[in-house]
Amino acid sequence: MSGRDRRRTRAKDFSRRRWLQAMGIGSAATLAGCLGGNDDSGNGNGNENGNGNGNDSGNGNGNGNGNGNGGDDGNGGNGGNGNGEGSDGGNRTLTRIAGSTLPEEYNWNPLGEQFPSRMSDFANDRQTIVYNNGDVETLAIDEWNWDSDNLVLTKTLRDDLVFWNGDQYTAEDLYTWDEMNRLMSPDGSQYESIEMADDLTIEYTYKQPKNPALIETTDLGGTDGNIGPLNADIWRPHMEALQDATSDEERDAASTEILEMQIGIDQYMNEGLGTGSFQLVDWSTQGVTFEPADGHRWSEDVQIEQYEELVAEGAAQDELISNQEVDFASVAMEQKYREVLPDHYQDLAKYASKFMYSMIMNWNHTEALQDLAVRRAMAAVINTQEVVTNFETGLPIDVHTGIEQQWNETYIGDDLENFIDYAPQSTDHELADEFLEAGGYSREDGTVYNPDGEELEPISMPIGTDYFFNVPGQTAHGQLQEYGFPIVFEGQQETQVTERRNQTMDWGLTLYSHYAADYQHPVGFFRYNHPFGLRLVSQTALGGEGPADDAIDGWLEEGRTHSPYNGKPLVWEIPTEIGQRDLSGETEEINLAETVREIMVTDDVEWTNEQIKKLCWMWNFHMPEIDLLYRQSGRWANTRDFDWSVDEEWRLETNNALYPLIKNGTVGYP
Repeated sequence: MSGRDRRRTRAKDFSRRRWLQAMGIGSAATLAGCLGGNDDSGNGNGNENGNGNGNDSGNGNGNGNGNGNGGDDGNGGNGGNGNGEGSDGGNRTLTRIAGSTLPEEYNWNPLGEQFPSRMSDFANDRQTIVYNNGDVETLAIDEWNWDSDNLVLTKTLRDDLVFWNGDQYTAEDLYTWDEMNRLMSPDGSQYESIEMADDLTIEYTYKQPKNPALIETTDLGGTDGNIGPLNADIWRPHMEALQDATSDEERDAASTEILEMQIGIDQYMNEGLGTGSFQLVDWSTQGVTFEPADGHRWSEDVQIEQYEELVAEGAAQDELISNQEVDFASVAMEQKYREVLPDHYQDLAKYASKFMYSMIMNWNHTEALQDLAVRRAMAAVINTQEVVTNFETGLPIDVHTGIEQQWNETYIGDDLENFIDYAPQSTDHELADEFLEAGGYSREDGTVYNPDGEELEPISMPIGTDYFFNVPGQTAHGQLQEYGFPIVFEGQQETQVTERRNQTMDWGLTLYSHYAADYQHPVGFFRYNHPFGLRLVSQTALGGEGPADDAIDGWLEEGRTHSPYNGKPLVWEIPTEIGQRDLSGETEEINLAETVREIMVTDDVEWTNEQIKKLCWMWNFHMPEIDLLYRQSGRWANTRDFDWSVDEEWRLETNNALYPLIKNGTVGYP
């Protein structure tokens, strides 16, 4: 091959902090992929980690030649294009954009830099697929069992899993990967031990109980849903080095070797290290090419003759989209592309993801933010439909419950109609006035006064103007300011806002992600020790979830009632009757940390569902934060040259986008 000029160099820092982050310890971003994308993967760059730009579109040329580009979530990653041929001149090659990283720079070591995570998803078989409706489909797993008495998860693999090179994929391949990961951070791992029971079966012994629902959505599929990457021959020496380590220093040294290990694209392709139904057969500086693999259980079902992922970014991406050279995308179609693409580029699915943008509050900033009347009035003022209109993506909030739209029906049911109505899709100044007056506040001539007749103190609202929160933040700021709240907008770089949000706490309002796509369970929205939940403590400032837990336990033991971090209650009082607007009647208390911890470990489904409903009512009653929009996920595609028919639409609603449907032969030609 030619044209493999190295265009970039990159510094390497294999510190202890980096490998902890690689293991998902101490880094919020690793849990959700990123802050600005949807539940598909977070933000994407060349390896689809971090931030990036991505758009999606689709096309096919009459003679079957074309290029592709797109984005996997709001920020980067997928698209498609095609080279193809046929007697009808139609497009036969399905293509998407791989990102901006050159293929020669890919490192197929998942713990290294420049790992092409989305491409690896396509190149490998999957253990599970978690759908947006909560269903979990097992693919490479033949059967599994959770023994709650002995805290053992048992997984048995299918006996027909194969690498591209023809070797069988067995339990040893998965075991060496999982055990190596456990040994890199044994204290941080949730597993006490991992054992291989036979050639197809692995037993994972947990350190403590865990809710089976969370095991199914977060643990059954491993770190990313795929079967363990690469093979036992690659991982075994590193696993054994960790087993032989007798000190933290030796363990760190062995871990550093793992992080520095390079598996280039030629090695990955030539040694046949993938396990999917499409095999990597060629690459250049422009992209990579896959063709159907032999010997896979879906080989006879696959319809697509060739699949390509191209390298492009910025203006090149926009040009490819505008020129109709992309076949599918894993987001809903943006309006700017809808205006230029022909009608056969259609949305296949649009739905609310388990991801919201929320206006979070530091109750310690001013006395007003500590007052229920003020927070409720703010909720009545904010028009989430206008936020979505200005942002040009997302779905407006319909009821303030603290959880995603689809889960409202599942966990709240008929009681949803009794929740307090804040008119979230309009700006209701009269309703806001009612809420203020109930707390002794007033508004005259566009100014809000406290119960003592004094103007409210200014409320600082820093927003990262270089980030995804800019437009929603500025819209909410304008609505609140127009009503009469003294909101001081402070446009800054997002890195500065992040520092203030996590450390200095010198602000009143700002925006952040409210996210549960990593859990696929509503308890994720109420995590008290995590920035994506209803946090009462900064794990960033304290060094992780463990120290954050210890801090909350210490505060409770000291008799504190509110978090020193942001002033929110450690124990929340709510009316027993859903819909009651004050605490004058019968009430009950919710210790947030205690409740969330119990949900994490119980196997009592009925009790769990009851607690989720109470947490939603707690959110609706107290309005601790104000959700501004549901991030919208979607799928759109070229429906002229490719057939995307599915029996059930919910199969389109998954983080894995359209990959499973391409790989199992569902997607084909008209």
